[in-house]
Amino acid sequence: SEEVIVEALRGLDSTIPFESFSAVNSSSPCVCCLGMLQDSTMKTVAETCAERVKEFEYDGVVRLNLSAPPVCSIVRQRAMEIHVLEMVKPKSEEDPVKLRTGAKYSLGHAIETTIGASYDQQSDFFSNVHFRHEESMPEIEKLVNTQNQFHRNKRRKTNIPFETFASWMDRDVSTVEKAVRALSDEAFRAQSDAPPIRCKSMVKFDVLCSVSDILLSGRYLKFSRRVSQSPWKVDDDGEEKKSKLDSSVEDILVPKLKKEFLAEHATFIPGGREDVDVRMLGTGRPFVVKLSGAKKVPSRATEEVLEKLEVEINRDGRDLAKVVGLARTDKQHLEWMRLVESQKRKTYACVIRLNRQPSTDDVQKLNALTEIKIIQKTPVRVFHRRSPGNREKVVHRVCAKLLKGHYMVAEIEAEAGTYIKELVHGDFGRTKPSFQSILDCKADVAQLDVISIDVVKDLSEKIRQTN
Repeated sequence: SEEVIVEALRGLDSTIPFESFSAVNSSSPCVCCLGMLQDSTMKTVAETCAERVKEFEYDGVVRLNLSAPPVCSIVRQRAMEIHVLEMVKPKSEEDPVKLRTGAKYSLGHAIETTIGASYDQQSDFFSNVHFRHEESMPEIEKLVNTQNQFHRNKRRKTNIPFETFASWMDRDVSTVEKAVRALSDEAFRAQSDAPPIRCKSMVKFDVLCSVSDILLSGRYLKFSRRVSQSPWKVDDDGEEKKSKLDSSVEDILVPKLKKEFLAEHATFIPGGREDVDVRMLGTGRPFVVKLSGAKKVPSRATEEVLEKLEVEINRDGRDLAKVVGLARTDKQHLEWMRLVESQKRKTYACVIRLNRQPSTDDVQKLNALTEIKIIQKTPVRVFHRRSPGNREKVVHRVCAKLLKGHYMVAEIEAEAGTYIKELVHGDFGRTKPSFQSILDCKADVAQLDVISIDVVKDLSEKIRQTN
C-alpha cells in the first residue's frame, strides 16, 4: 500500500518531509536508480542521443543498447527490495523489474519522442548508452569477499584486487545481478546497507551511436580480359602504385556503395574467383560487400536505392563488368555462400589450340570424358600463393567441337576448384589425365570463359528468403 511504501522511504532519511517524496528534485538522485530513471536524466540522455543521430544521415528506426547501468544500482535495487518487502506481507511471488529493463523502455520512449524516429530492438542503428556513478563505487568493496567466493570456481583465484574487480564488475552487469540474487537477505545485509544510503551526485552517462555492418549481395559479370577481380597494382620505381590493368570488379563496384552509405570501410567478398584473362559470363558470380561504419542507412529494404545504384554501377562499368541482383542480406547468407563454395559445379567455354590439325577422333576422345577423376598437383603458376599438394577433382562432362585451323572449342563442366588451364595443357605432367596426354599432342588454352555456376539458382533463392 502507499502507506507502507512511504514508511519505507522515510526509513531512508527521517529528516526529509513527507512532501519531498511526491516530487523528487531533479538534482537529487533516487537512492535506488541514482537518477538513471528520473525525468531530468531521461531528457538529457534523449537530447544527447538526438545530437548524435544528427551526425548520421539516418531515416529509420533506432535500437537502444543500454550497455551498462551503474553496477552499484544493482546492489541498491536489491537493498531497496529487502527494505520494502520486509514491511509487506506476504511477499510478492513476482520477480521485480530490473533497473536495466525499466531504463531501456523509458529511454526508448524518451528517445523516440525527442528524435522523432521509431524505436525497435531489431534496428540496424544502435544508440549505446553507458551509465556510471563514481560516488557509490566504494559500496561495492563491501561485497568483494562474498563475490570472490561466488566466482572462485569460475575464475580459479580467491584474491582479486579491488580495482580489477570493480572494473570487471562494471563490464559484466549480468554476472553481478546473478551474484547479488544468490545472496540471502541476511547475507546481503551483512555485506551492504539496507536501506541504501543517500548519495549527493547524479549518474553520468556516455552516448555512442553506431550502425551494424551492412551486407549487400548480388552477382557480377566480367566481360573484359583486362579486368581483375580485385585491384592489381605494382610499384612504379618506388613511387605510387599503379594498376597494370584497365580496372577491377572491386574498383567498379565497391566505391559507389561505400559513397552511397557513407561507410568508413568496405570489404568485397566474392564466392570464388577467376583469372584475370577469364571472362565471367552467364548468370554471374555471387558476391557480398560488407560496409562498416556507415552513416547513411535507408529505413527499409532499400530496394529503390539499390536498383538506382545498380544502374549507376553498370553505366560507369563501361562494358567491362556488370552487377545484377543487388540486395540486402545477412550473416547467415554470407556463411552459406562460403559453405557451398566447394560444392558448386562450374561450366567453362574453352578455345583450345593444338600443335597440329584436330580431327573428329580428337573430338570423340574428349567427349568420352564423363564423370572422370583427375589428380592435380598444385600448379606451377600458383606456387607463390598455394601450398604444395595433390587435389582430386571430377570432370563431369566435355562437349568438344572443331574450329578452323589448329583450334577446337570445348564446353567443360567440372567440380569447383578444378584448374581448367592445367586440365588442358597438363602443367608439365602435374595434372593427370589432361587433354594434352589424351590427344597425345601439345595443347594449350587460347581463351577461357566461365559460362555457368550451378549454385547460383539456389543462391538466388537463398537471397530471396533472407530478405
